[in-house]
Amino acid sequence: MANQIDLDDIDYERYERDTECRAKVRRASLFADDLKAKFDRSTERPKAAHMFSTSLRDKLRFRPGEVTCWTGYSKHKKSIFTGQLALDLCVQRERVLMASFEMYPTDTLGRMAQQVFACDTPAQASLDRFSKWTDDRLWLFDHVGRINPAQCIAVCRYFAEHCGGTQIFIDSMMMVVATEDKMDEQKQFATDIVRTAQETKLHIHLITHCRKPMGGDESKPPTKYDVRGSAAITDQAQNIVTVWFNKAKKAALEKDPNSPEADKPDAAVTVEGQRNGAFEGRLGLWFHEPSLRFVDDRISAVEPYRLSMD
Repeated sequence: MANQIDLDDIDYERYERDTECRAKVRRASLFADDLKAKFDRSTERPKAAHMFSTSLRDKLRFRPGEVTCWTGYSKHKKSIFTGQLALDLCVQRERVLMASFEMYPTDTLGRMAQQVFACDTPAQASLDRFSKWTDDRLWLFDHVGRINPAQCIAVCRYFAEHCGGTQIFIDSMMMVVATEDKMDEQKQFATDIVRTAQETKLHIHLITHCRKPMGGDESKPPTKYDVRGSAAITDQAQNIVTVWFNKAKKAALEKDPNSPEADKPDAAVTVEGQRNGAFEGRLGLWFHEPSLRFVDDRISAVEPYRLSMD
């Protein structure tokens, strides 16, 4: 038949040269076993990792081969929130790389140690235990400053191939593709990140920034349409999540600790898109300053993580 594509007829080397990517056209029948497994209810399929320390736990999964775009205004605690998520993933025995191009590794670890031990000054013995616990769970990319897109992709592939990595946090995109003017470069980077996740089975967390609203008013949470730069970022990512901190509440409580604002959540986390999951919506969370942790309510005690060495 004229429209039949035969695997053996394709000159792969030619198409790799022409398209600069792998040709992956396959007969549908080659996926027969995977197709049956998808509908097999006799065995429970393992669930992808989640953020168990907040109410996001039942709402969003971080599946292999996907990209999550985390976005929000500058200084609205995106990095702190995703650091807490990274710890949750480590507890679940995910192999996590923090590639923070804006913070030194010791500063990243300092924040995470506060979150683990739920206090602002962990004891020296606790820090020793934390350092041992991170082995085979947590890696850091020791680089501060700009990095070009090709180098960033290489870091992802290296972590997957040589460290058996499963989750990587890139913080942030503006340190990889510097300006909003480079729309083509941003679009290409977004495409390459998605392809890299698919090929390596990494889950890639890409932290991005939102444009400043008109007049500088940050009193309302942003949406995915406010992401700075090319729409290709949110168009291609499987998951889009905004993080917004209620700065007006904080200012009100500094003036009057008994302000009615105290009953309002400190932050809003909104799942704006989840291609392979059902939930989309907004969650209100509170922020516990000593532990740098986001929690589900303002009254429950914030407990340290249980660091099992198993």
